[in-house]
Amino acid sequence: VAIEAALKELLIAIVFAFKPAWLDRFGWGLVALSGVGALGAILAAGSGEGLEGLQNQAETAAREDHFELGETARTVAIIFFLVVLAVVVLRYLAGKRAAGGAEPTGVWAFIASKAGAIGIAVVLVLSASAATYTISKAGHQGAKISWEEEGR
Repeated sequence: VAIEAALKELLIAIVFAFKPAWLDRFGWGLVALSGVGALGAILAAGSGEGLEGLQNQAETAAREDHFELGETARTVAIIFFLVVLAVVVLRYLAGKRAAGGAEPTGVWAFIASKAGAIGIAVVLVLSASAATYTISKAGHQGAKISWEEEGR
């Protein structure tokens, strides 16, 4: 489930890179989706921490690697959520300033501009890619461990 959410977030971020106006229109939906993804990553990492202390046989390097990947995925998912939240809030505030009749200046003018939206979308794509990669890697490692244990 976390991998599917991460892939959806990445796809949405890529769409926003090509359609910056949609970032303002649908950005809060991405905030909600990335929040659910971050929560899923937190819960997944938490469930793995419960297994970390179990001594079935000996802690294998693969199992230890999986725990580390899970912690990394959790951290990156939280960072992605915070990036999305910051981007959407900044775009919202820049739009409010422009709608209020005051001509945005300085950094607000850049954030409200099409170039700013494209730059922000690139940041979203990069952070979504990092989240997708780390979550996929942790999930793959966990699946490998499960299949190895099933084969015993």
